[in-house]
Formats: sequence, structure tokens, C-alpha cells
Amino acid sequence: MSTPRVFIIRHGETEWSLNGRHTGTTELPLTANGEKRIRATGQALVGDDRLIVPSQLAHIYVSPRKRAQRTFELLNLGCRDSLPWQDSQQVQGLDIRTEAKVQVDDDIREWDYGDYEGLTSATIREQRTTNGEEPWDIWRDGCPGGEYVVHMP
Repeated sequence: MSTPRVFIIRHGETEWSLNGRHTGTTELPLTANGEKRIRATGQALVGDDRLIVPSQLAHIYVSPRKRAQRTFELLNLGCRDSLPWQDSQQVQGLDIRTEAKVQVDDDIREWDYGDYEGLTSATIREQRTTNGEEPWDIWRDGCPGGEYVVHMP
């Protein structure tokens, strides 16, 4: 029996990730380049002779964010069952490569940046300096109107 492994895959490029804006709850689509790069990543990493062997996957967790779900779709793992966010009538394709169940799990969703949503780190630092606050550290300071480390599961 092989040693169990965990793969963590971040969503593909969005307009906000291109310019460093913090994206948590805002639903943004992948850019055309983001989709292209994820397809290439799937071709490079997924297959019987690759790092991610679909037939050996036991369970798959996906964020509820649409960008993460689209990223997962583009990896083309060949799931037998329809994906939880898709109409059950949609067929994944004839190339069934995994029996792994796909589960949307809120515990792996992106951070809620609250008042900092859509801002760059530089903008947040400027705001905090203007307000007389110390430099921002997400792990210490969290996000006003959003999450703090103590909120993490």
C-alpha cells in the first residue's frame, strides 16, 4: 500500500490576483490566461504516469468559490459522478479516470478579507499608517469586517 498524499491546488489567475488585490468572498472568474495555464497544469500533473494519478484519489475537497470550482474542472480528473455545483444531468465525459467523490467544503474556502476585500497590501498598509495603526500582519491583525485567525476552523 502506498503512502497517502494530499494535494492542495490554488485557483487559477483572476483579474484581482494579477494586480495583487485580496480576493476572498468576491466571485471573480478566471482570466483566459488563467484557464489556459490550469489546463496546461492538468496536462503536466494529472495522468497515470504523473504526480496526480486519478485512479488513486480517494476524496476531493473543493472550495465553494466559483474560481476554485472552475479550476478543478479544468484539471480534467475524469470524475464519474457529476460535480456538486453542476446540474446532475451534466456528464463529465467518457474518460472516467477516478471514482473519488467530490465534496464542496466551506472549511477550505478563501479567507474573508472584510473591509480589505479588493485592496492591495500596499493600500492596506497606507490606510493603517494614516489611522495611526501598526503595519498590517494578517495573522496578528486579521481583517476588520472579516475574519481573524481565531475564526479559522
